[in-house]
Formats: sequence, structure tokens, C-alpha cells
Amino acid sequence: MLYYKEYITPSTLLGVWKIEETKEELLTSLIHKEWVSNIYSIKSESRILEILSARLLIKELTGEEKEILYNNTGKPYFADNSSYISISHTKRFVAVAINKEKPIGLDIEQISDKIRRVQSRIIGPKEYVDESHELVHLLLHWSAKEAMFKFLDADSIDFREHLFVNKFVPQQSGIFTTMESRTDSQHRFTAYYKVEKEFVMVCLEEA
Repeated sequence: MLYYKEYITPSTLLGVWKIEETKEELLTSLIHKEWVSNIYSIKSESRILEILSARLLIKELTGEEKEILYNNTGKPYFADNSSYISISHTKRFVAVAINKEKPIGLDIEQISDKIRRVQSRIIGPKEYVDESHELVHLLLHWSAKEAMFKFLDADSIDFREHLFVNKFVPQQSGIFTTMESRTDSQHRFTAYYKVEKEFVMVCLEEA
């Protein structure tokens, strides 16, 4: 079901779908089943639910079903090139961001301690983590860097060396800034974030 829908900027529409339906229920709601025929070769039931939920969420956000294609690195785009899109998923939730004007990056992460196991490969020595909100802050760092990774669509990106999150103190929602040093463009981003009971989410645009 639709869990969340909001314009976070004048041009970026963000939505979250909470997966509560069965595969059959989701398929029934789609007209263009030929656009998701790849699900029949997928063994993972959870992956099938994510794909179908993303299609229904896009329908909720745009008012119509959209065919999604993928480039050679797996980055999604609309077949009609009507908007830029970014898709992310975590346990029981799928998120989609759509922008008609410019590229975006989106990531959603389940609230989990697993970030602590990879913290040393993600957080740089000059990045600030608030000890009083450590887990959430670590997850927001991770989510922001995943969103930058999707935006850049480049190879050999080192999350610790090439991606940087500027200092901020996490709240339930808000804005912080990030930057990257992997490409010649040296992109800077404005990141919009949301903290829920079960997940954190970051969506970013170039500043």
C-alpha cells in the first residue's frame, strides 16, 4: 500500500510503498503485465514483490503505468524518457523518486546494526557522527552515499575516499549536504532525509 508521498522539492516527488500484498494481488493491479514479464524467471519471492510494488508506486506517483528499462550498469530509466527516476528498496518497503527536470539519487535502508560491521569502509576520518544518535546517523551516512553512488553511475567508487557527508545533527527529517571527488565534475548535493521507525531514507539532487 502507499505509505508516503510528498514533493520534497518543487521538482522531486518522493514516494514509499509498504509491501503488504501478495504477488497475485499486485499483478492484478497492473494492466501492462508484459512490462514485468521478467519476474517469472526470478526465484526470490521478495525480489518479485519489490519489482511489482515499485511499478504500482510509480503508477501512484505519475497517474499511469510506466515501462522501466535499465542501462548497462543496471540504472533504471523510463522508456518514454518523461522523467528521471531513482528506485530503492529495503525489507518490506520500496521507495521511488521522480524528477522531470534533473537527475536524482535515492536510497532507503532498514534500521539495523549491520552498518556497524561495514562502518570502517563507509565513514571517513573527517566525517562527523553524533554519538547520541549514532546508529541513525551511521545509517544516514550510508544511505546518502548509496544515493550518490546511484546518481554518479560511475565505476571504482570508494565510499570512504570519494564520497563525503558534511556535518549535521540528525532529526526526524531535514536537509544536509554532501559532495563527491570521484568524477571531474566534483558534484555537490543537497540531501533530503527522513527517519522512520523501520527505515531511514535519503534523496539527493545536485546543489
